[in-house]
Parts: sequence; structure tokens; C-alpha cells
Amino acid sequence: MRLRHLAVAICVGIAAYAAMVSAQQAPVPRALTEPWPTTEKVDGIEILPVLKHVYMLVGAGSNVTVQIGDEGVTMVDAGNAARTDALLAAVRHLTSKPLRYLVDTGPDADHIGGNAAVVKAAGGLLGGGTGGAGAGGGGRGNAAPNQNVGVMTVSHENASNRLSRGGAGLPALTGDAIPFSTFFTRRKDLYLNGEPIELRWEPAAHTDGDIFVFFRGSDVVSVGDVYLPDSYPHIDLARGGSVQGEIDALNAIIDITVPERNQMGGTRVVPGHGRLANEADVVEYRNMMTIVRDRVRDMVKKGMTVDQMKAAKPTLEYDGIYGTDKNWTGAMFIETVYRDLSQKKGAGK
Repeated sequence: MRLRHLAVAICVGIAAYAAMVSAQQAPVPRALTEPWPTTEKVDGIEILPVLKHVYMLVGAGSNVTVQIGDEGVTMVDAGNAARTDALLAAVRHLTSKPLRYLVDTGPDADHIGGNAAVVKAAGGLLGGGTGGAGAGGGGRGNAAPNQNVGVMTVSHENASNRLSRGGAGLPALTGDAIPFSTFFTRRKDLYLNGEPIELRWEPAAHTDGDIFVFFRGSDVVSVGDVYLPDSYPHIDLARGGSVQGEIDALNAIIDITVPERNQMGGTRVVPGHGRLANEADVVEYRNMMTIVRDRVRDMVKKGMTVDQMKAAKPTLEYDGIYGTDKNWTGAMFIETVYRDLSQKKGAGK
């Protein structure tokens, strides 16, 4: 009898130990849809935590991406000039660390309007305008001489040149309103706060000066106006934008992003305007762009006029999602695609 009781006790003990080990080794299940992060508002600027030490700031004219760490702050875009004080107040609500980099994703006024004020608030240009902190570029010599004070402003060369020349709705800019350090290659690398930061130029998309800012360690990419989750693409033909370049840029975002599971979560995409997104959102946008391009291209081959194309409504099923902006309707988008494709025989093939 005692042996039988002993055998039973041993079996129970083994089963309990096995259950304990199994529980330790089993992955902890997580809900696919996690609670939306808590947001704050400072002077009308909404602060949304994205991933790790990266935030999206909404309400400055354009979305502004901020990376924060021990070495300081990296800002992507500066919003418009009227909202700079509020934007800086929101940044200072998050950290007292110095501003180190300001990267412009393109030459639009609502993205670069606050450039000069950000430089002033940072104490001038980093390193006295000598391309400090590995930023490269020539110097204007109008910044703080202390290597530990100031911010380095960066953009693609095409964007900087367009700001210097000015254009429709934007007068020619001078001084600290123009990015100090520029590059003309497809990629430029920075390193701050323990993570690599890739600047990737996408030629001929929204304009010819668009760049993505990819925070590799945080798994966040800020893409400017190349992707707008609530609007059709604003392809600016006069400033070097193109239909095929826009599609190529969207494919480049998809190449960068990795979903967590079921095509959801994972790499976060900060658009120039609108809500935070992920790879699945950009895939849908790319598909829409490709389908509309193909439809309009077929109409161009048939010799249809732009008015006939608008009447045919090649964007019909997408207008409820992307055509709600009265300043950039589906009809306006169709006309832009038509103008581009009709001028470039075989474009998009």
C-alpha cells in the first residue's frame, strides 16, 4: 500500500513539475489589437507615442516625428511657421534635452515653415555651421560656435534648391530657413540616441526632393507627403513629381516595413498628414494608386479627353476613402495622372 501511495505521489510531482516547466516556456499570448496609446495635448499639439522613444506630434500644420534620447532630439519636419511655438512647447513637454537634428522630408511650406524658429530655439546651427556631428555639408558661418550647442538641419539637395528659388505659394527663403546640410545620393545615414537613422531619397514622387526618415532601432519610418492615409497622393508635376515615382516610393515604404502578424502592427509609418499607419495601410494605398494609374493609362490609349475620364470615374470605389478633401478631389487626382501619362508615352510599363 505504501509503495502504491509513493508511486502516486511521484507521478503527481512529475506532472506538476512538467506543468510548471511548460508554463515557463510557453509564450505569453498578446492581444492582436493592443490598447491605443494614451495621448496628451500641449498648446493644441497632440502627442502620440509611436514606438520606443519616437513620438508623432499632430497639429503643427503637418505631422512632426520626434526621436528622444540621452544625446538629444531628432525632429522630422518643423510644421508651419504659425505653430512653431506650440510645437516647441510640446517637445519641451517631453524632454529638456537639446535639439540635435532637424530633417525636412520635402520642400512644402507646412513642413519647413518652422525651420528658422527651430534653429533659433536650439541656439543656432550645430558646430557653428561647419557640418558638425557627422552631418556633412558646407557652411554659412552664421551659427553658434559651440560644438555642444545647436541643431543640424538636413534635407535632400533638390528640396533645398527649391526653397532657395521659391515658387508658387512659397517665396524664396534665406538663412536658417534653408536646410544647412544637403545630400544628393539615394541614402544618407545618421546615428543618434543609440540607433541608426536612414535618410532615403525617393526621386520624382510627390516632388523631386522627398525623403523618408527610417529610425531602424525604433522601427518607425516618417514618410512626409508621399503617403497620406486620408487623401489621394499630391503629385506635384511642376516640382518634379510623377505617377510612377509615387508608386516606386510607396513600394520603397513597403520594402522597409515589416508587419508583426496577420499584416498588422510591426513597423509604424508616420505620414505627412493624417493617422498613424502600418504596412497594410500602405499596401492598400499602393494598390489603389496602381489600379487608378492603369485605368487612366488605358483611357489615354483610347484617346479619351480628361473630361471624359472624369465622367468615367476611374476612382469611384476609392472616393469615399481618399476623396474627402475638397482641396484635392478624385477629379483633381485623375487630371494629374492624365497629364503625367499623356506626356510620357508608355509611362508605368
